[in-house]
Amino acid sequence: STGGGKKVINWHVGRPGFDTPQHIKDAANAALQAGHVHYGPTPGIPSLREAIAKRSELDWGVPVSADRVVVSNGGMEAVTALTIGLLNPGDEVIMPTPNWPNLYWTMKLLGACPVEVRLKEEQNMIMTAADIEQAITPKTRMVVLSSPGNPVGTTTSAEQLKEIAELVVARDLIVVSDETYARLYYGDTDVAPSIMSFPGMAERGISLGTFSKTYAMDGWRLGWAVCPEGELFGEVNKSRYYISSCSNTFIQYGAVAALEGSQDCVAEMKELYQDRLKVIVEGLQAIPGINLVVPDGAFYVFPDVSAYGASGVIASRLLDEYGVALVDGAGLGDG
Repeated sequence: STGGGKKVINWHVGRPGFDTPQHIKDAANAALQAGHVHYGPTPGIPSLREAIAKRSELDWGVPVSADRVVVSNGGMEAVTALTIGLLNPGDEVIMPTPNWPNLYWTMKLLGACPVEVRLKEEQNMIMTAADIEQAITPKTRMVVLSSPGNPVGTTTSAEQLKEIAELVVARDLIVVSDETYARLYYGDTDVAPSIMSFPGMAERGISLGTFSKTYAMDGWRLGWAVCPEGELFGEVNKSRYYISSCSNTFIQYGAVAALEGSQDCVAEMKELYQDRLKVIVEGLQAIPGINLVVPDGAFYVFPDVSAYGASGVIASRLLDEYGVALVDGAGLGDG
């Protein structure tokens, strides 16, 4: 694209570099032509909630009822709904930094108190159970995990997640697991490990998902939360109703096709992301003074460029002199 008449390479937006697969667009168009153009149920159309539950069962290896699913207008609305529904002003929320800034600022703007745990290179940029335990106070209400993370791209292991699950159960905390990039994972399994697989999480765990990344549907604005049944589900669903009432009906049918149709498109995009990751990591590692924890998920890299100066100055120079738009890491938290 161009900015001010200059050609710019846009590496600053967290969006897929692919079009939405055709079978998904066809299903949404068919639903539109069939007249699915009116208000739908607040938690989503039944067929989509069922498809999300089945996908979650496959990924986590535990039973998941469709009654636990709340569809949302992108993952962002799910974050807003759970913050409104489950947190009171002054409640503390432990989360990693650097991280997706929308998590921090949504909770901050709605009166909660984010408590950031700085990720460390020597810990592979992962927030551990010990880190969380050290940050807990009598005001702590919730822990937020991001795995694979944005912007670091690193993944919390199953062993580490088990320790965190045991800790939040023992301390009676809610855990929110941002699993936006769970299926863009380059490890030994098709999907990244999830804390939702462990005992106690069906009662206190909330998983956030979105169609934006896995299926290149970022402009469709459709995501979901899998909540515990009962009071926690009710509060998130009720908050969601007063935010937007429901999601666009006909695009939900496209999302059903995404989950229930061929997953070859996901495998193809994932393979290309992995190829691109290899190129960018090798290039960065060849630059003296650049430190980098190699990602094993998502489609980001987050190099330490401090040997060359402040990240904002470097980002501005790359844009002005080379036409490459990047994100200033200072805007992603205290990491």
